[in-house]
Amino acid sequence: MSERTIPIIRLEVSGMKHTILRAFSEYMTDLDSDVQAAVETYCSGENIKRVIAAVVSTEIEMAIREETHNYFRYGKGREIIKAAVARRLAEDGEP
Repeated sequence: MSERTIPIIRLEVSGMKHTILRAFSEYMTDLDSDVQAAVETYCSGENIKRVIAAVVSTEIEMAIREETHNYFRYGKGREIIKAAVARRLAEDGEP
């Protein structure tokens, strides 16, 4: 009987690991500076004023809509509508 020998393959990846980590570190540094540049560009005084104005406008419109809704749903507006409907029904004859 002949004894078979199984070849042992040894793979050294420590050098490759170091290269990958260095490349990843450089990528993260570049990415960080790209993000920082984008933030600096976007956060110009003019752009911040534009964003604030848009948000304020939206919030004011929402508040006006809500108060108008409440006026006609629960306040005096509802009474005005109720009276107008009652008059119209009285004029046309109630069913």
